Amino acid sequence: MTGPLLPGDPVRLGNVTLLARLGAGGMGQVYLGRTAGGRLVAVKTVHQHLADDSHFRERFRREAAAARAVTGAHTAAVLDADPDSPVPWLATAFLPGVTLRGAVAAGGSLGEPVVRALGAALAEALTSIHAAGLVHRDLKPSNVLLTADGPRVIDFGIARAISDHGITAAGDIVGTPGFIAPEQITDESEVTAAADVFALGAVLAFAATGRNPFGDGTVAVLLYRAVHEEPTLGEVPSGVRELIATCLRNEPELRPSVSSVLGLLSDPAAPLWWREDPLRELIAEGGDVPGERTAVLPTAPMTAATVRVPPSPEGAERRRTLTRRGLLLAGGGSAAGLLGVAIARGGGSTGGGSGERPSVTVTAGSAAPGALRWTLTAEDGDFDALLLAGRPGTVLVHASTGVGSGYVHACSPADAARRWESRSGGDAPGMWGVAGETLVAGEAGLPAVDLASGAVRGKAAELPPAPLWYAVAGGTLVSAYPHRTDEPGLRALDLRTGAERWTLEGSEAPPPAVLGSALLIDPALSDGFRCVDAALGKERWTYRKLTAEGAAAACALPSVGRFALLGEQGALHLVDARTGDRAALGTLGTPLTPGTTALSEAGGYGLAVTSGVVHGFSPRTGQLLWRQRTFDLAAGWPPRTGGLRGPVTADGVLLHWMTADTLQAVELATGKERWRRQLPGIAQVPPAVSGGTVYAATGESCAALTLAGGVPRRVWPDRAVLGLSADAAGWYARTAKAVRAYHRVV
Repeated sequence: MTGPLLPGDPVRLGNVTLLARLGAGGMGQVYLGRTAGGRLVAVKTVHQHLADDSHFRERFRREAAAARAVTGAHTAAVLDADPDSPVPWLATAFLPGVTLRGAVAAGGSLGEPVVRALGAALAEALTSIHAAGLVHRDLKPSNVLLTADGPRVIDFGIARAISDHGITAAGDIVGTPGFIAPEQITDESEVTAAADVFALGAVLAFAATGRNPFGDGTVAVLLYRAVHEEPTLGEVPSGVRELIATCLRNEPELRPSVSSVLGLLSDPAAPLWWREDPLRELIAEGGDVPGERTAVLPTAPMTAATVRVPPSPEGAERRRTLTRRGLLLAGGGSAAGLLGVAIARGGGSTGGGSGERPSVTVTAGSAAPGALRWTLTAEDGDFDALLLAGRPGTVLVHASTGVGSGYVHACSPADAARRWESRSGGDAPGMWGVAGETLVAGEAGLPAVDLASGAVRGKAAELPPAPLWYAVAGGTLVSAYPHRTDEPGLRALDLRTGAERWTLEGSEAPPPAVLGSALLIDPALSDGFRCVDAALGKERWTYRKLTAEGAAAACALPSVGRFALLGEQGALHLVDARTGDRAALGTLGTPLTPGTTALSEAGGYGLAVTSGVVHGFSPRTGQLLWRQRTFDLAAGWPPRTGGLRGPVTADGVLLHWMTADTLQAVELATGKERWRRQLPGIAQVPPAVSGGTVYAATGESCAALTLAGGVPRRVWPDRAVLGLSADAAGWYARTAKAVRAYHRVV
């Protein structure tokens, strides 16, 4: 499937000598190359009209940097890239094999055990991709490569570089009909990792049946079905049918997380199915060569091929309203036969950008204990984040009204009386938090906002959008941005005044650990972990005993004045925060899985979660105290300010989902189970606790349980809850369209 180089093709890019053409796509040409050390690589170049766009180059730079951090076993490694070259390029590992589409075409559908094993592998790959801050956006059978070492996901992260900075025409997206999520078609919300979960469900349905879950037909028909109709899953094996159906839910917020899918499908005894005939023989023959699979084509030359997507009939309420958004997509599964189709844009509203004031309505409830006290309803956009601020007592909710637009609404917890409202210009604030009297939500374009008035503080308004992470240390806000030669990567502001304090060379690594005014920053751009004084920007010390192994997580241990560093092979380093000396060394006794790992302290005990197991350890000695299996990091540890996650604890116990449907209370000191409670459904959000009551939601129901014994005080059906919070007054449930506040259950 290779072709010779043509006149005008480059012969060398970086340290890679180009040998042949592999294929072509909307981003550019794909070449087979060989590095100076003799390794074969696939080199993807960028068309000149894209290279000439400064916005595209910036996005390409960020996506390439993030993609190089993807190290999962089931991904094709990004080995090198040069976004500043006259011809920007990216090199990935060259993996001979057969695509999943080719394998199913040659050998038929896969049995249930193989589908489960494939699903676990793809979920693990997506976990690694999402951990690097990427969304694949075009997962499909032809982007799943079966190799001698197992399945690999290819072409991750590149489609986003095309779609995020106006490279396509207004209203266009990138994707493949039959596997593209409804929200990518309708443009009703920001595309998130949930879009990849939808595609994963469609890929597994295809693997199990040999057919697209939305059938065959024209592009317009497939798009219509994805938005308005249920998938056809009757022939999917019963053991995976419910999970696949859940992945294919129309509403992104109701789909399980990737880590939930991994937890449900993972099986250490799964067969090495790709090593059995006929797949083994197909792989040995190298049936497909990975090339560029997503065709991005200008809409103007496609006038003759333009088709219209029919609107939904009256009464079709199950799925979203299709706005006939322009779609740029790939046709065939081989690198040699790419087909581009453009769908004409309709005149539907995007729900944002009109300049009209967002409409939020309040409905009063009852004063009775446990009753609904008020409902806040979004008339414009969808609610995607909820935050409680204890002082001065404020409920904060973010709504997205379109790509890159939304608003934050602040109201009173007592009666939802409006405090202020501010437009946001970024992603849903998954890392936001409150420090004293300041809201920090840099990813929503609100880096430092006065909590009482909603006014942006000082020079915070001048900060670039979309920080990689941010941290609050003492009275300083530190934000990290992608590394560039002409701009500092780390910027520090006075949290109260917004005045700039200092700038430094940055790190594109995960968020730092914070202890008082000290920041412990990952050594991505240095030879060790740097401890930086947040007020002055001065380095206090550098810890160099973990650079060879690499670190998967870091946290502060306030009870002993130390930092904890968790190495990729499970080594636990406890470091004195004053001197930088190693105070103790322990081990979890297991390698770590990217995207499933977090580290924290609670109640004077250390907690580490990775690969479906939570570990308790001593902050003084590093000694491992206990282990308990846990279901899902995202469903168990809610996000904290800046991007780190922390456990849910109260009265000396850890509250977590031990399985998809069972909430467990574990003693922090011993790991001993106090109680467990099974609830219908699959857990997707962390529990919340206030006073003596624990609140939990599973996608099928909500429950109020006693903290002491897990005894149900109230259980009621509710499929729409996407987030839970609680305070002294009661608890709060967020759905896509409403926030409901309840009095405490007594």
